[in-house]
Amino acid sequence: MKRWNVLDIFFLGVEGQRRIVTLKPDQVNIITGASGTGKSALIKAIDYCLGSSKCELPAHVRRRALAVGVRWAKGDEQIIVGRITPPVGQQTSGRMFVSKGRDLEIPSSVDRFEGSSTVSAAKAFLERAFGIGDTDSPATDFVSKGRASVRQVTPYLFLTKEVIDSETVLLHGLEKLEKAKDIVATLPYFLRATDEESILAERRLRQLQRGLEIAEAREQAKASSDSLMMGRALGLLTEARQIGLVRAGASFSEEQEVLQALREILSGRMIEGEQPSDDELSVLHASRRQVLAQLEVVRRRSRATKSAIRESSGYQGAVKQQHEKLMLVDHLKLSDVSHVCPVCDSPSDRGREVAAALQSALFKVRNESMVADRVKPQLLEVDTELDSEAQRLNNELRRIDSRIEGWLGQSERARELTSLAQLHSHLKGRISYFVENIVDESPRLGVDLEALRAEIDELEALANRDARNVRLQIAERKVSGFASEALKQLPTVAPCVGAELEFLSRGPDVVMIEGGSNAVLRMPDVGSDQNYLAIHIALCFALHRYFELVNSPVPGLLVLDQVSRPYFPAKGDDYDVSEIGAGVEDEDTQAMRQHIDFLFRETKLRSGLQVLLIEHAYFADDARYREATRERWTRKSKEALIPLDWPVRKDA
Repeated sequence: MKRWNVLDIFFLGVEGQRRIVTLKPDQVNIITGASGTGKSALIKAIDYCLGSSKCELPAHVRRRALAVGVRWAKGDEQIIVGRITPPVGQQTSGRMFVSKGRDLEIPSSVDRFEGSSTVSAAKAFLERAFGIGDTDSPATDFVSKGRASVRQVTPYLFLTKEVIDSETVLLHGLEKLEKAKDIVATLPYFLRATDEESILAERRLRQLQRGLEIAEAREQAKASSDSLMMGRALGLLTEARQIGLVRAGASFSEEQEVLQALREILSGRMIEGEQPSDDELSVLHASRRQVLAQLEVVRRRSRATKSAIRESSGYQGAVKQQHEKLMLVDHLKLSDVSHVCPVCDSPSDRGREVAAALQSALFKVRNESMVADRVKPQLLEVDTELDSEAQRLNNELRRIDSRIEGWLGQSERARELTSLAQLHSHLKGRISYFVENIVDESPRLGVDLEALRAEIDELEALANRDARNVRLQIAERKVSGFASEALKQLPTVAPCVGAELEFLSRGPDVVMIEGGSNAVLRMPDVGSDQNYLAIHIALCFALHRYFELVNSPVPGLLVLDQVSRPYFPAKGDDYDVSEIGAGVEDEDTQAMRQHIDFLFRETKLRSGLQVLLIEHAYFADDARYREATRERWTRKSKEALIPLDWPVRKDA
């Protein structure tokens, strides 16, 4: 046995009662029974013992069973996983038990369980046993989003009633958003298109790329905000200079100098007693005119440079065309032109003159092409420098405008405030508000963008998306081929008759290529419960076939909850197919038999695949079906998963 199968599913009662459902590995196992006998609870029990966050066992089971367990086997190795069942009203229990060895015995009571553990430690134990996770990770990583865990194998183990004939849900768990993200993220891992380290690297890569975008946007916003703050601070200093709170000749260019000057104004240490001077406004206007003149020169040079770049590009293209034409001359072997006329054999230098002219033209064109290649990069460099200079001058112009605005504003307010003391108090109040509420004095711990970009480069190399995508495409092709082959063996109606099934790992999703028309159909286009059933079964068996091929860590278990659901809905849950074993069968019964034939045939061909079929139907006339039936719980026998005579728990 190459893959993990289930040997037993067991329940422990209050007073030593024990219910064991025994299965056979590498075979089809069938549990049949009426509605309400606990058949579907077997799926809930397996899922709960795989570390589910919630216990979804029925109330009848939880009131009478103290614990549930599963015994797994792979060759001679065995694992027993047990878990305490919570009372009704409590979502889950944190107590689990795990043990590994050979010929393990099923405990007779909760006290007999070995390997007491927490849920997280038990899941880690199962992951190591199944082979999930081929990198060494600390315990804290067990909750990392995107990390392959034992919880992500359940979509490939269970075809529940919510999924088996659904037109919207492809795999178990995808209907729940909180689970779907991790299922989609880890699917390439279970397809062996990538490993766990690459999965975590890619998840981290997406986070860092998003973080880089946010950090770059913040840096840009910060630069704009700093420029605005600097302008307002310079405006306040200009006003302070006008009313004598700053030395007339003081000049500040750096942000820290400006802020320090504002703080010193509040402390009163820089008061010189000088009166406002109108000469400063003239100096500011002169500076503004000078900056505008420099900016106009830079703009003219920039326009000329851009025009030269466009012209050089056009000239370079024309020279290139001429050069390509003249390249034909190389094939004429002009150096070998004779001085004798080829027609009359009389002496003539005309041919050599033409050849010399052509060679001279080719030499000139080559030189012009080289000149164009040398000049264009220089023009581009000059253009970049001019753009930077224009940006610098624009910033300087904004600073001067802020100072002029402050000067004019202060002059206007001076008419309203009659005394210099009022001017001082008013301006100090504004400076105090600016320093305390606008200027962020806390240390700015900016993101190191270069280090962030370097880490992104390392993670891109580690994730190796190109190689992963190639392996994923190979997996998709193989699974699609296996699924199409299986679909042809299952009962379907148009448009799925003769159709090819294409599996898409992104989504994940499937599409049908209709036979004959080659139309591409999605699941809602299929339009029949019988087709939905066939597609789900074909895909699940195709995935397990591929898992076997690539030695995936997914256990070799596939549980199908009522394949007969689309065929016998009208007769209710208590319908017993054995009643129609004799006589003429309708199309639904024949289709159901076709599914059964497929299950037995496919399971026999696979190595390590165990199928558990949970059914209302019972084919008494089919020897294979009878032999594969492990339990049969009918209304008449009054048998069920948990007998009614089990005592109720005290905490129920």
